[in-house]
Amino acid sequence: MRKYIRIAVTALLFTLIAWRTNWSDVADKFAGLRLEMWFAAVGLYVLAQIASARRWQLYARELHFEERLGAYCAYSFIGMYFSLVLPTLVGGDVMRVWYLNGRSGRKWAALASVLAERVNGLLILVATACVGVLICPVELPWWMTLSVWGIAGGAILGVASIPILQRWPRLSVERRQQLQTLWDLLRAPKLFAETTFMSILVQVAAILLLWCLGIGLGLDVPITYYCVLVPMVSLLMLLPISLNGMGVREGGTVLFLLPLGVDESASLSLAFLWFTTGVAVSLMGGVVYLCGFASGTPKNFVPTSTPS
Repeated sequence: MRKYIRIAVTALLFTLIAWRTNWSDVADKFAGLRLEMWFAAVGLYVLAQIASARRWQLYARELHFEERLGAYCAYSFIGMYFSLVLPTLVGGDVMRVWYLNGRSGRKWAALASVLAERVNGLLILVATACVGVLICPVELPWWMTLSVWGIAGGAILGVASIPILQRWPRLSVERRQQLQTLWDLLRAPKLFAETTFMSILVQVAAILLLWCLGIGLGLDVPITYYCVLVPMVSLLMLLPISLNGMGVREGGTVLFLLPLGVDESASLSLAFLWFTTGVAVSLMGGVVYLCGFASGTPKNFVPTSTPS
């Protein structure tokens, strides 16, 4: 039922977008696009995925999975491909867990590494929006500032609730142990520093990506404004209301560029190009999958001490 609701919402969003869009203006924007900036954006997307794969590797290594960075990159690109072709945002993460687990029988440990990697990335995503609010030279509308700080407060409460939940008596002992493992991963000082650095690289690449596309379209948007736009639109896309955030990305981009006076056609062109960069990189993952570069073979396990 949820799948059909998402399909209906996605269709509704695209119907509204199509009805309000001046497609001749969008076509003109695409015709005037500087292709070198689009290719630069795709390159930045690839770099962001490599940094994300390295972040995942760091968490997985703490849980005694021994793989080279190339394997994690392959799994991540394949995950992107399945996130594109499956009607869910978590399909790619399911594939990453499946590949990392292989036949090791350590499904929870594989899942914990992906969860910890996602939580770290999400926290830095929210932190990037907060920094953007502080450094943006453009006066932001009240609702935008309130949204950023409200989400930041929610993220802090969410992380703080993990040690509370692990003591909740209604949870099974197994679930409490799993939460303890996740909490240990997130609070290990050296690991947190290393993974946070990777997350910062991911966010810098994502911001530069959209900035390049904006330049390619001739948009006069300060790069610091993208520090707010990119994280907030990315967070909107996580809402389980449409297929893979489609329609939400476009509507969110228009909404956040309105305060700068950017017309809807230009905003939609930027959102469409943003989507095409993701498609291009996801299709690379399809090639990796079809060529069998990641076969899901058993993963080495070194039974040493527990994560610190």
